[in-house]
Amino acid sequence: MNRRMNLFSLAFPIWVENVLNRLLGFVNVLLLAKLSEDAVAAIGVANQFINFITMAFTFITFGAAVLIAQHMGAKDEKGANEVASVAMVTNVLFGLFMGLMLLLFHKPLLRTMNMEGILLDYSSTYLLIIGGFCCVNAFNQTLATILRNLGKPQLPMMVFLMMNVVNIAGNACVILRPFHLPEFGIGGVATVTILSQTLALIVMTIAAIKVGFKLRLPKPFSFRVLGSILKIGFPGAGDSIAFNIANIVLTYFVTSMGSTALVAQTYASQFVAVLQTPGYAVGQATQIMVGYKCGAHDFDGAYRMANRNLWIAMGLNLILTTFILIFRRQLCGLYNASEEVFALVSAYLWVDLILEFGRPFNLVYGVSVRGTGDVMWSMITAYISVIGVCIPLGYVLTQVFHLPLYAVGIALCADEWLRGQFMHFRWRSRKWEKYVVIKEEQSAA
Repeated sequence: MNRRMNLFSLAFPIWVENVLNRLLGFVNVLLLAKLSEDAVAAIGVANQFINFITMAFTFITFGAAVLIAQHMGAKDEKGANEVASVAMVTNVLFGLFMGLMLLLFHKPLLRTMNMEGILLDYSSTYLLIIGGFCCVNAFNQTLATILRNLGKPQLPMMVFLMMNVVNIAGNACVILRPFHLPEFGIGGVATVTILSQTLALIVMTIAAIKVGFKLRLPKPFSFRVLGSILKIGFPGAGDSIAFNIANIVLTYFVTSMGSTALVAQTYASQFVAVLQTPGYAVGQATQIMVGYKCGAHDFDGAYRMANRNLWIAMGLNLILTTFILIFRRQLCGLYNASEEVFALVSAYLWVDLILEFGRPFNLVYGVSVRGTGDVMWSMITAYISVIGVCIPLGYVLTQVFHLPLYAVGIALCADEWLRGQFMHFRWRSRKWEKYVVIKEEQSAA
């Protein structure tokens, strides 16, 4: 492993990048709240589909990340570059296909979530524009993942910083309308987001080429490499896909509570998304470092590293959770939230405090297990937890006992803890060692 590649040098840029992305969502919701609470509720529902599509891209990005890290650990840069090129082409084509599907079926999808009237108008406009051009996001996310796993996490961090500044400034102009600008509404917010992502695409491409990444079409296209990516990526991304399925179904349950609950869920989701960023950054950095060590067949080093990083992630998560709980009224005040909305958000955050004790087991042990190539365990246990616990519990609490929004938090908490303990058991068993992609003779060579 590159001697300069330590936890801080990897995790800090990843954390900054994620904070910027979460800040973008936070500010967008803050601005939309000035438009109307209906707009906030509608975008909250549309974002469930957008998040699901973004997670679908991880079929390729996750598989590529594992393979690139292990090839680099084995000092096989040619193999790493081949994997990167195949991943880029595949995800962009997949993004174009998903964009076409949303252009054709965005309204039927939203109607399944009980969207009607003004809520349907707002959410369909937003989903049509953001989803229709999701290939741009696919390009950015794939290239950012590649650069991180090649040991260049600072580049996507700087590019996403620029993208967020442009996006926030543009959306402020759309919503606040300085200088008597025309009223663009939800369509303007979505268009600014796509334009900022397109600018990021151009800048990140130029930056990647300048640091020596050979961004080119693989000739001929290697279906063998694509098969290797999918063999890891399809089950490896199963954990994230299962989690997003749970969120979509739980949001459907929330729609039965009315628009006030939807608004509160949107606000709470913004706060929780910020809470996840430190642990997520430590987890992603751990995955890269474990991949490098497994490529070099240093299994003891990988094992000790993940055990240490788990406690770091847990400490960071709990510090930030406590901070947000203390200042929850002030944060809700930024949105001019009503007392009813504040009460719902507050109760949800207290439940999330318990959840944050369990989240690092997935963020560190979970990604470490998958980063070795041991991906079937996480996929199977994720669907057992989501289908067997999270969704049924959410249904019973919200539709049978008619509990308010915090019931959704309880269902997510049960899921997070159950999946986390599955991953804890797997990592401690060390059965993941036999699933490492780069074999010992390749590492030695």
